[in-house]
Amino acid sequence: KAEKISLILILASIALWYFGYNAVTSKYAVYAGNILNMDYNTTLLLAQGAAIVSYLPAGMVASKIGRKKTILAGIVMLFTAFFVGCFLTASSPSWLMTAMFILAGVAWATINVNSFPMVVEMCSGADIGKFTGYYYTASMAAQVITPIFSGYLMDQMGMVVLFPYAAVFAGLAFVTMFFVKHGDTKVVAKKGLEALNIE
Repeated sequence: KAEKISLILILASIALWYFGYNAVTSKYAVYAGNILNMDYNTTLLLAQGAAIVSYLPAGMVASKIGRKKTILAGIVMLFTAFFVGCFLTASSPSWLMTAMFILAGVAWATINVNSFPMVVEMCSGADIGKFTGYYYTASMAAQVITPIFSGYLMDQMGMVVLFPYAAVFAGLAFVTMFFVKHGDTKVVAKKGLEALNIE
């Protein structure tokens, strides 16, 4: 029962952070042109580049401190990036937007490289396909729904709602992820000469 609760919570977390991140990536072109009066291609490329560079370090960090703590740190970075985005205007310095998207890219890598292993960690070898299906159902459903939902809110409340929308979903993902109790890495304690790295 406890593992099922953890599975539900992590799937909810996956859906929530995809709601936030995918809303920004799918609507930022319109937002940048109308609110910031700036080119949007470069900033999105910076986020993707930062993510690519961060995938390997994110996995290494998780092996040391655990997947859950690493993911929570990634969500905090993602929330921070989106929160800063709430206050950016056409007169804001371009480097601030650049830094925000680099931070979002690092955060996205930190989250994603560790979330899928947490899901499959909760199953036996025979169920890996089924649990992979759970993961992609949560992520893909969010990616389908959030452009529609965020677009509707932008039509009703104005385009400035984009980053607050993304920040709220990142914050909610932190809450659900905080209560996940299973699927983390199992760090094996070294003993004797092995602890001193003596072969």
